[in-house]
Amino acid sequence: MSLDSLVNAAAGSDLKFVFVGGKGGVGKTTSSSAIATLLATICQKRVLLVSTDPAHSLGDAWRQKFSNVPTKAIAPAQDGTSTGGSLDIMEVDPQQSMEGELQQWAAVSQELFAGSSSPNDKDKNDEWSSKMAQFQEWLSGIPGIDEATALSNAITHIESGNYDLIVFDTAPTGHTLKLLALPEILEQGIDKLQSWQTTFWSYWEAFKTASSTASMTKAQRRAALKNQVKDKLTQYKHDIQKVAMMLQDQTRTRFVVVCIAEFLSVSETQRLLQELTKNQVIASHIIVNQLVVQDALTQEQLTELESLAEVGNLQLPQELLRKTVHACRLTTARKSIQQRYLSDLKGFTEVTERNVEVCEVPLLPEEVTGTDAIRRFAKLLVRNPDVVSADSSGSTANTGGKLYDHLIAAKNGTATTTKTEFSPGDVVQVTGLAKSPQFNDLEGKVTTHRNDETGRYGVMVQFQGKKKTLALQPKNLVFVRNSDKKHKSGSRGGNSNENAENAVNGASSGMMDKAKKILEDPEIKDLVAQNPRFKVAVQDCLENPMNVMKYLGDPEMSPLISKAMSKMGI
Repeated sequence: MSLDSLVNAAAGSDLKFVFVGGKGGVGKTTSSSAIATLLATICQKRVLLVSTDPAHSLGDAWRQKFSNVPTKAIAPAQDGTSTGGSLDIMEVDPQQSMEGELQQWAAVSQELFAGSSSPNDKDKNDEWSSKMAQFQEWLSGIPGIDEATALSNAITHIESGNYDLIVFDTAPTGHTLKLLALPEILEQGIDKLQSWQTTFWSYWEAFKTASSTASMTKAQRRAALKNQVKDKLTQYKHDIQKVAMMLQDQTRTRFVVVCIAEFLSVSETQRLLQELTKNQVIASHIIVNQLVVQDALTQEQLTELESLAEVGNLQLPQELLRKTVHACRLTTARKSIQQRYLSDLKGFTEVTERNVEVCEVPLLPEEVTGTDAIRRFAKLLVRNPDVVSADSSGSTANTGGKLYDHLIAAKNGTATTTKTEFSPGDVVQVTGLAKSPQFNDLEGKVTTHRNDETGRYGVMVQFQGKKKTLALQPKNLVFVRNSDKKHKSGSRGGNSNENAENAVNGASSGMMDKAKKILEDPEIKDLVAQNPRFKVAVQDCLENPMNVMKYLGDPEMSPLISKAMSKMGI
């Protein structure tokens, strides 16, 4: 098999994202570079190849220097016969992205308390700085938030209209599995953080009221900063949801797994395939590298060669004969081992049931580095590399437009438009299916008018690589604007400075009074009485509400925090 079907899918206009992943050292970066080259040259697409692997190796593979700014690797054709494909490459540093986020939080903290000069203010400022440092440590400690930020930023390159496709050279399998679990983990964390911010700002306002006589201008600025923090937390959640939808997009996204035919690599590949299926990510192809498949002797042929060598029927110098037999033994043994694991891989349930195509690539006598070598390697991945897919003639360049924003709005209940009547050709999102939840959040196309008897529409969706037509009620459909139409969103802040200031005034005393009342709740009192740590934590937070930060990530404190938040209606 080959990557022909992937190339054909990319030649159309639907495929947007190709993830390439697998165990380290199996040719993942070479394969991602070759795939990006195929999409740029055969499909005539504008492709961006992005490395999210902290140990970047794209620069080594291409023998060029890359950074977090796209750099041209393959320029478009200048023959005037077509628009021509192109390939840009960038290496995203997730850690650097995260450091930028933390610097923004530090800037907010500095601006909030700039200008305080009294000893009392200085002590309070030091206390605030300590709490903000704890918050920054908590934020940076969320597993995978740096990768999520980097991936979300990469999506903007598609939305800009500058590229038709993005190929991701991902980190090794362990990082990829963490990434698959990331959206749910992060969304829960950000939800907790958003609910916590009320206490955060109540404490801050109480401190400023007690220690400062700021002018109205400063008060307005503080209110604006409050909205800025609120918007930032909302944006985190939005970006996380967008990454999750990108990974699980049955239409726009494909995952290509790279491995070699050895026990460790095949076992890791099988686990990765299981996790991809569990997380509703389509693995369409497996590239098996470094196969000893051509011109290697069979066991029978090797036995014959050894017999001829033993009786002296081969007229070769003894040393040359010895080395020849040794080389043949080695390649025959390797071929036997590889064929066994290759057979195991092809017979694996996730491969057979999901129709995952296995692309076999031979062991090469040369290392694959540099543009020319990558182009030669790319030709090994397709059957006829010199023929452009017939589907590509009808493809159009990406004109940009926001992806997934309408789906996120529908999921969060913030959609501003609804539609109950649909027409064939409308693109919709499936939602609210209780008995078939596997189809929720998928995009589909309306294929029929509403049936007068059943009141349902025919909707065709892509699920696990196959087209499926569903009969759905209008309540289970969310209208999706054309993907090339800019999503118009309102101000995320939602409130003016005046409204924000009014919301803050009086919150501190109210929250503290409410917290004290909650502590009188019988269930809460029982929890505190049963655990000495709870008692210490409660007293600590009563003395300083900001201290709640250091308990948010403590698993032992989770029962108390969850119960208290539910009592407070958070």
